[in-house]
Amino acid sequence: MTTEYNLFDPATVDDHLPTITKLRHEAPVSEVVPGVFYLAKHQDIVDVCRNPSMFEQGRFIPLDIDTRTDDQLNLGETNPPQHTRVRKILAGLMSPPKMRHIEQSVREICRDLVDKFADRGHGDMIADLGVPLPGAVIGPLTGLPAEFHPQFRKYSDDYMLRTDPDPDVVAAASARVDAIDERVRQLIRDRVAATDRPKDLLTDLVESVDDTGNHLSEDKILVHLTKDMIVGGTETTTHLIGNLFYNLCATPGAYERVRDDRSLVPVAVEETLRLRVPVQVLFRVPNQATEIRGIPIPQHCVVALGYASANRDEDVFDHPDDFSLDRGDELRHKHFGFGFGVHLCVGAALARLEAVAALDAVLDRIPNMRLAPGYEYKRVQFFMMRGPTRVDVVW
Repeated sequence: MTTEYNLFDPATVDDHLPTITKLRHEAPVSEVVPGVFYLAKHQDIVDVCRNPSMFEQGRFIPLDIDTRTDDQLNLGETNPPQHTRVRKILAGLMSPPKMRHIEQSVREICRDLVDKFADRGHGDMIADLGVPLPGAVIGPLTGLPAEFHPQFRKYSDDYMLRTDPDPDVVAAASARVDAIDERVRQLIRDRVAATDRPKDLLTDLVESVDDTGNHLSEDKILVHLTKDMIVGGTETTTHLIGNLFYNLCATPGAYERVRDDRSLVPVAVEETLRLRVPVQVLFRVPNQATEIRGIPIPQHCVVALGYASANRDEDVFDHPDDFSLDRGDELRHKHFGFGFGVHLCVGAALARLEAVAALDAVLDRIPNMRLAPGYEYKRVQFFMMRGPTRVDVVW
């Protein structure tokens, strides 16, 4: 069945909840645009993710505008064994023991950021907290000099503009990304030439070798350092924090309830990851013809994993369109806030830590918060993402 739903069009994605609900109920596997099959049900996505040998990872942007080489693909666009090798490096950097080691510093960063606006009486939870936090946390982990850290969000925003319909906007943003990339390339070359290397992500990437003793190419080191760590770690965390405070302030009594019962802080984070998942859709490509729910799926087509739909699947979640603090501990194991399977987001533990620490720091200083009068949720324009451009609040 073909259903009209252009998931690559930001304007369509803006108000797509009625459409994806209809797909779930009437056409859970549907060819929404030629050659692209959208999966709307939770179980179908689980099944595909559990079969990575057949459903290989797809790219993050439409193929007709993607000019990158294989060495320029993000980690989440690659398949084993290449994916496994780099994932191991990044996972080591953001492992649970590492998160426990840096938790206190993350909480101190959050407290310092909140102290800057807590007495103001109003704020934008994106500009005041969601934007500066990821750069301050991720920066020291990367190995990039401190002067780069404040540029992370702008770099990330520019990188996301590669799908903008205005070619002049794309060209200008690409030029800014290239300028930063060239500076990072020189840092990579300097690190390769160094004999006494500091212990950080850049060194780990430079020293990584495969089973045959080959090192990662410069392009690969660059993309994993900048696109995976900086863009991946900045963009999604900013959206998570924005969505978190929007949910708490838009749901009557939720902010006060979490303030009074701090055990609900991680619950609020998980429910936000479900209800307004930062990454709305990812893609797989079957390496042979197959079928899902009896629908033929051609070889080398695109299978879109509809996380936004599956996270509201009535077969899995009661009252799925409501923000609820009562879904239980199993929630974090059911939603697709960080994907599923071998491509589960490698930075999930870090993002959870940042969101929990950020909310705790705000609750410590601001006992009452509500959305500013007249505020309207407006999402970022990249079709894959769901996050507010700002969250105006008062207290």
